[in-house]
Amino acid sequence: MASANIQFSEVPEESTELRANLVRIGQFLFAHVRLPASTVVWPRDEASHKRVVVIAAEGTGLEIHSDSPIVDRRSSWFVVPPGTDPVTFRASEATELVFVSLDETELVGERQVEFERIGDEDPADSVLRPLISFVKSLCAIEPRSIETGVSPLGDAACEVGRALVAAVVGEPPRRAEVFDEVMRIVLQDYSSPHLSLPAVARALGISVRTVQSSLSAHGTTFSDELRTVRLKAASELRAQNPHLLLADVAKLAGFGTRQSLYRAMRKKSHS
Repeated sequence: MASANIQFSEVPEESTELRANLVRIGQFLFAHVRLPASTVVWPRDEASHKRVVVIAAEGTGLEIHSDSPIVDRRSSWFVVPPGTDPVTFRASEATELVFVSLDETELVGERQVEFERIGDEDPADSVLRPLISFVKSLCAIEPRSIETGVSPLGDAACEVGRALVAAVVGEPPRRAEVFDEVMRIVLQDYSSPHLSLPAVARALGISVRTVQSSLSAHGTTFSDELRTVRLKAASELRAQNPHLLLADVAKLAGFGTRQSLYRAMRKKSHS
């Protein structure tokens, strides 16, 4: 496994031996592996920082951990995005798995994926199983019989690899849907002093950049929308409670202080 930069850090004595069939086609590496109960570490050297790995495991005995996000579908289907953080694979029992490793530059056109915006629904087995069966059959072929250049089989294998990544990551939520969800949280929690762009992104399970992109597509920003909602709330509070102190209005509307409310009013008047 040294050529794949994979290291075993823990293998119980009673474990069976590792068995693997590997096929390399261009920038793609396909493997059908019977992994013993063990802990395996992928340190991710410089050559692997731009690699994407999709893994399909039989059963739920495989766990994958990293400081970077991992796409995990039902603890059976995984995608490890490009990155520099080491990845640990822990098999609690002997596990059969298929994995495909490819360079991120291979995910272009219709197969381009956004690892920070994974789909809400798990992929259907009816979609994934035929792709996995193809990889198993491919790995059973004598490697020397597969052309490493352009060939019908090589082209088909590479497309299967791309399709697996896209299927496991899933269709990301559309920007319009993200915008609606952001505004729902803003309207619901505007009075909280802890409401922020990162907090909204965490609540939705997406990246800050995705939230910003969605708002930008609507010609606005998070700060602008939050300020508008809070100013409207402050105006309604003043109208409904004319004797309420301005400091209390500011606090109830989410500004925290009267000075923050004044600053928001000035920005609004100058926009």
